[in-house]
Amino acid sequence: MIVSMTGFGKAEGTFKKKKFSIEIRSVNNRFCEISMRYPKFLSSKDFELKEIVRKKISRGKITININSEEGNPDASEFNVDEIQIRDNYKLLTSIKKIIGSKEEINLGHILSFTNILGSEQSAEIDKDEFKFICTLLNEAVDDLGKMKVKEGNSLNKDILERIKFIEKESERISKLSAGRAGVERKRILTKVESLLKDKKVIDEKRLELEVILLSEKIDITEEIIRLKSHTKYFIEYAKSDELAGRRLNFLIQEINREINTIASKSLDADVSQKASVLKEELEKIREQLQNVE
Repeated sequence: MIVSMTGFGKAEGTFKKKKFSIEIRSVNNRFCEISMRYPKFLSSKDFELKEIVRKKISRGKITININSEEGNPDASEFNVDEIQIRDNYKLLTSIKKIIGSKEEINLGHILSFTNILGSEQSAEIDKDEFKFICTLLNEAVDDLGKMKVKEGNSLNKDILERIKFIEKESERISKLSAGRAGVERKRILTKVESLLKDKKVIDEKRLELEVILLSEKIDITEEIIRLKSHTKYFIEYAKSDELAGRRLNFLIQEINREINTIASKSLDADVSQKASVLKEELEKIREQLQNVE
C-alpha cells in the first residue's frame, strides 16, 4: 500500500465555553518525528498526545498546533494575587532607588505586571476536557490520513506504471541475452585459437576452461531472474493493505544493483542501452518513494 507522507488535517470543536482547533501537517522524513505547540495547561500531557499520533502514523515529520480560545469569562473566575502585588511594589521601589527616579509609583505601574491575576480554575486539566481534546486530535489525524491516502493513490499509479515498464523491459533483455553466452563462448574460443595458432603446444582443456569462466562473467541470466523476482514483489507490496514504504525502498536498492550488474557485464549494445533506460526510470521511482510512508 502506497501512502504519501505529505498532507494536512484539521479538526475543530467546543468544550463548554472553550473553543479548540487542531491543525496537523506532515512532510517526508525517515522516521516519525513529532513537534507540538499547545496551551500551557497541556504541557503535562505531551507524551499522551504524541502517542495518539504514533499509533496512526509510522513515518514523517509531523507538526501539530493545538489552539484554544476561552469564551467570555465571568469576573468571578479570577482573583487578585495580593502577595504578588506587594512583591511587585517592592521591586518597583528598589528599581526607583537604583536609577534615582523621583517619579511616584502608581496603579499603572502595578498593572503592567501580568502576574497579579490568578485563575480560580484548577491548574490540573479537567479529565473530560482532555478526553475531548484527544478525540479532536484523533479526528485531525484521520483527516490528515485521508489526504495522505489520496495523494498516495496518485503516487501509486505513477510508480506502478514505471515498475511495470521495468518488468517488461527486463523480459526483453532476457530474450536479447538468451543464447548469447554460448555465442560469446564460441566467439572467444575462436579468437583465442586464432591468436595461438602459431603455438606448437596448446592445452585444449585449460583453454576451454578459461573460455567458460570468461563467458560466465558476461552471462546475465541470474541477474535477469533476480530482477524479475524483485519487480514481482515490488508490485505485490505496493498493492497490499500494509504500509510498504520501507520494503519498497529496499527492493529499489536491489533492483538497482541487478541493473548495474547487467549494464557492466553485457557486451551487447542493445542490452546496455536498455539497462541505461531502466536506470533512468528507477531513479524517478526512487524520488517518488522518498515521500511514501
